[in-house]
Amino acid sequence: MRPAIAGILLSFITLAPAVAQEPSNTAFVEHFRGIDQERWRPSDGWSSGDWFSTEWRASQVNAGRSGARLTLAANTYSDAQKPYMSGELRYLGWFRYGYFASRFRAPRGGGLVAAFFTFADPISADGQNEIDMELTGNAMRQIELTYHVNGHHHRDIVQLGFDASRGFHTYAFDWRPDSIRWYIDNRLVHTSRADVEGLNRPQQIFVSLWNSQRMPRWLGRIDPSAAPWIMTVSCVGYAPEYRGRPVC
Repeated sequence: MRPAIAGILLSFITLAPAVAQEPSNTAFVEHFRGIDQERWRPSDGWSSGDWFSTEWRASQVNAGRSGARLTLAANTYSDAQKPYMSGELRYLGWFRYGYFASRFRAPRGGGLVAAFFTFADPISADGQNEIDMELTGNAMRQIELTYHVNGHHHRDIVQLGFDASRGFHTYAFDWRPDSIRWYIDNRLVHTSRADVEGLNRPQQIFVSLWNSQRMPRWLGRIDPSAAPWIMTVSCVGYAPEYRGRPVC
C-alpha cells in the first residue's frame, strides 16, 4: 500500500516554487507536436525527497511522432543525487474545477509510477490540494485514484479491464466543488465526495514518470536491466465543464 507520506513529499519537494494565480479556466487541447515552452515547463534539477529514486531532468522530455516522451533511465549527470533521472511536464496555467484529461501509454516495470495529476503548492504541512491518477508498473490492469485535502488522503483502486502498457488510453477526472468523477476512456468508473469541498484552490496540471527503490511493497522491485522506460503522452486537455465526450 502506498504510504501517505509519498503524496506529501511529492507536494512539498517535487516542484520548483510557483506562485498561485487566479485560475484562467481556459480550455485547451495539447498534442505535443513539440514542447511549447510558453505553455509547458519541464521540471529540471531537483528530486522528490528520500522516498524517490528519480530526479527530474529537462533532457528526459522530448516530443516525437506519438507525442511527448518522458524517459526514465540511469542517471548520467556528474552532479546526480539520485540513481535515476526522468521527465515531468507542468502546464503553466491555473485551474479551479473542470474536466482534466490525458491520453498516454504507461511503461511496465517494478518500481515505476506513471502519473497524471493536478497540484497546488501546499500552504502548510496539512494544507495540500492535489488530485492524482497513478498507474504503477507492477499492476498494469488497475489505476489508483488519490486526492490529498488539507491533511486528509483518499485512495481508491479501480480495475481497468486492459493492460495499460499495451496501448494508449484516456484518463480523466471531472473536478466539481462537491465531487470528483473519474473517467477511463470516457467511462465513469468512480465518484469521490469525502472532503472534496476542501479542494478549492487553483491547481496546475502535470504528467510525470518516476520510480522508487524504497517502496517495494507498493511498487515492486526495480529491474535496472530493463531501463530505459518511456511514458508517451499523446494528449493533455482541459474544459471548464464535462460535456459527455473526451477532450483527448
